[in-house]
Amino acid sequence: MWKRNGPILLILLLAFGLRLAALTSLPPGLTHDEANHGREAIGILDGILLFYFPLNYGSEPLYSYVVAGFMALLGEGLLALRLVNVMAGTAVIAAVYAWANRAFDRRVALVTAVLIALSFWPLATSREALRAGLLPLFMTLAVWFFWRLFDNRLSVNGKRSAVIGFGVCVAVTLHIYLAARVAWLLFPLFLLYLLLAHRPSFWRMWRPTLAGLLLAALLVTPIFLYLERYPYALTRLDMLDRPLNDLRQGNLLPLARNAAGALLAFVWPGQGDQFLAYNIPGRPVFEVVTAVFFLLGIAISLWRWRQPNAAFLLLWFGVGILPSLITGATANTTRNLAALPAVFMLPAVGFWAFVSWVVGRWPRYGRWVTAVALAVWLFWVGATTINDYFMRWGQSPAVRGAYQHNLVQSLAYLNSQTIDGPVLLSTVYPGPAHDPSIALVLAGDTDFRWADARYALVLPGGQDTLAVIPASTPLHPAFVMLAQPQQTVTLHPDDLDPSFTLVELDVGALPWEWNTGASLAPGSVNLNDALTLRYAGWLAESVVPGGVAELLTIWQVQDPVRVGPIVPPAFTTDVVMFTQVLGADGRPFAQRDSLEAPSWGWQPGDVILQIHAVPIPADAAPGEYPAIVGIYDRDSGVRLPVLNETGTPVDDKITMSPLIVIRNP
Repeated sequence: MWKRNGPILLILLLAFGLRLAALTSLPPGLTHDEANHGREAIGILDGILLFYFPLNYGSEPLYSYVVAGFMALLGEGLLALRLVNVMAGTAVIAAVYAWANRAFDRRVALVTAVLIALSFWPLATSREALRAGLLPLFMTLAVWFFWRLFDNRLSVNGKRSAVIGFGVCVAVTLHIYLAARVAWLLFPLFLLYLLLAHRPSFWRMWRPTLAGLLLAALLVTPIFLYLERYPYALTRLDMLDRPLNDLRQGNLLPLARNAAGALLAFVWPGQGDQFLAYNIPGRPVFEVVTAVFFLLGIAISLWRWRQPNAAFLLLWFGVGILPSLITGATANTTRNLAALPAVFMLPAVGFWAFVSWVVGRWPRYGRWVTAVALAVWLFWVGATTINDYFMRWGQSPAVRGAYQHNLVQSLAYLNSQTIDGPVLLSTVYPGPAHDPSIALVLAGDTDFRWADARYALVLPGGQDTLAVIPASTPLHPAFVMLAQPQQTVTLHPDDLDPSFTLVELDVGALPWEWNTGASLAPGSVNLNDALTLRYAGWLAESVVPGGVAELLTIWQVQDPVRVGPIVPPAFTTDVVMFTQVLGADGRPFAQRDSLEAPSWGWQPGDVILQIHAVPIPADAAPGEYPAIVGIYDRDSGVRLPVLNETGTPVDDKITMSPLIVIRNP
């Protein structure tokens, strides 16, 4: 028993250890995609049960529900979020071993298992909190049940169980990740192969295969009906539009270029996935030795194409990488995950074909050479992966930036302190589906406000406020006078965002008469009873052509519900402030539309300071120009009305003091 099962158990233990080691610190933070899965899982635990999640450009539901289950057991946080794929990434090794042992032999199965356990791509995927990480496991389980239908000795009950397992697993893949929408084609394509090359097997297989696919179709119909009703929930299909449109117009070059890049990404240095968050940019899937065996495995499988296992393996590989053949190598480490088991089985097939040739040529020394070569090769794979993942990639300043390391560390610092009242966090990504999702996963429902302090501040309740200001988003010079620095925390000095500073924002230090309620506009400054403009003024009296005019506005929130409609994908308000400088014809010749203190986080009484940085054209003539400010909903473009004293809408904009443009000195 141990002799037969001991090796795979040791491989699984090794794989689990590599995937679990330093799991909450490497990757060194969270991407927004990962954090949004955590946000969805927390929402599930709070009773927000959706069939399809609109964040991350549309997200299939299974992963977030599984994460919610882990969080219910382990608590909300990063460990539960990442542990799901650790378990799935280990389990897929057992599933691939079982299928390869059945379809090929134990030698191929064991080498495949070791390669998946030790290689960079499956290791990284198993440590990322992304829904695509579940796809290899359930794709392999679908293959396992499908392959059981080949067994002539299978009883009627056994065949029925295999059909049900096959159909359910195919349906599950379609509840995991977008790439599964083409992955299921593997099975009808293999039936077509059987029709051409092995007709007796085709006549035995087609009915149960069709039954399993019909069961899968039945199980996934609700999700497609849901998407038809709520199309906003899925937008990522847009990535396919351009290459397919080129193809329809007869332009094959972009598609051919993408396909070539996707194939070279497996073996050619510099051609691998360039997406820093998932890979060392340009690193191919295989280092040089495994790349040779991979290519040899493809050649051997093509040579043996009349053998069903070889043909199936090639089809699995080809169908699984189809998305990246269309879109190219970028982010193919997620788009190719349906093919991951086949990808690592091919070098195992190639290696044992090479061994058979060596043993045939030198039978006396073949076994000894095989054992040494196998040990050296697999040791090299493991050593390369450990160095590349834990050292080169994991310790990279750019990777820490991609995983929002500064924000993660500032949240950890705040968690270690006793802080009363809300805290303002300055960030490049204050939108609801970005850095706030990271904060929700790591700090729970702590009362935060969000802004990019280079252009905006939020003062909760109009009171003095503790703010965390990272090096990447320092206070605008006009805001510096409000800040009383408390402490600076330095992280890695070579980071893109190497430190953050805690400051106390002193409302009493505001130099502007914002709290008098005096209106600078000829009408009311009440916008829809949602917020009130309390101050507006240009920071400099004049600006030269080609310069940037900066207008400061100060607003107080009355009722954030009235700011605008609740819109997907985050189901919050999403409004924008517009600033226009008007020419003699009344049309804007300079404009800025932005809001760096997004409305989704506003609460009654909050004071918003916004800098409107308007670039002035270099050919602007000297003179005085009227300016207007207003707010509109990003999705519909509808402006927030200005109300008079009786609550009647009188305008959809507020007139500012004129902007003076002077000649260049």
